[in-house]
Amino acid sequence: MSDTEITFDSGDVTLHGSLRIPDGATNAPAALILAGSGPTDRNGDSALLAGDIGTLRHIADVLEENGFASLRYDKLGSGQTALGPYEVDDIADLGFNTFVDAASAGLDFLGAQDAVDASKIVVIGHSDGALVAMALATADDKPRVHGLGLLEPLSIRLLDLLTTQIHAQLDAVVAGNQLPVEVADELRLALAGAVESLRADGTISDDLPEPLQNAGLVNANAKALAEEDALDPRELARTLPAGFPVLTSCSAKDIQVNSTDVDGLDAALSHTNLVSVRMTNANHVLKDVGDQPSNGADYVAPLPYSDEFNEPFVQWVKSL
Repeated sequence: MSDTEITFDSGDVTLHGSLRIPDGATNAPAALILAGSGPTDRNGDSALLAGDIGTLRHIADVLEENGFASLRYDKLGSGQTALGPYEVDDIADLGFNTFVDAASAGLDFLGAQDAVDASKIVVIGHSDGALVAMALATADDKPRVHGLGLLEPLSIRLLDLLTTQIHAQLDAVVAGNQLPVEVADELRLALAGAVESLRADGTISDDLPEPLQNAGLVNANAKALAEEDALDPRELARTLPAGFPVLTSCSAKDIQVNSTDVDGLDAALSHTNLVSVRMTNANHVLKDVGDQPSNGADYVAPLPYSDEFNEPFVQWVKSL
């Protein structure tokens, strides 16, 4: 299975990626594969974790085995694309829409390939990439996306998820007598104010408590946070056409995505042709952790990708 190294442009950014065309393919169905948040590259590997994750490369392998071409790429801030023409100080001026625009350009690039049938392109997004996928699928009057794979997807508004995660962390440290209740309550109040400010005018106060700044609530992230939070996954889901092919997946052992949240997304997708994959032993990056809980370190462990995911995913791909 060999990739062709390609580049395509989105605004001022040249994105580096891997195009995969099955041998001898003509008019092949195809998939644009989108990475999640942070410095996650075309293969699903993260600059924050030393080791091989490889989830998106695995998806490309499975797709090729089933006759699909694919494109995956290093989004801005990852891999060979890096920061493109920008400096670190420029990041505050780049919002979440920068990533949506890049995915749109990638979709056009994939559809222009001679071996690809542009009327049979699906978009597969992992984690935050699922939100980008839904944004693409609902953006055009003349749709370019003909199916969605939403793998371990962001299923509620970003700032609601961040609030839930921070509250859970505060509950844990208070229960462990590591933080006074009064301090935790002050942090909760400051967090609520930050969310209100981001939703009102897209700003973050410079004097937020350090623990909240460490969670990413800083001015440099304000535009991206506000733009991403403005996209409600369930509202986007409701605007998809009736009968539109969609697959969602989540696992009981995913420490980043709550199955209950994905249930809510599935409810918003009830009018589509939905395949809902529920797993018990897969982690967030779709590796099988067996009887062990996931702790994040297992993302780079040499574990097999979950057959709980692979088997229904292949059946869905074959149905498209």
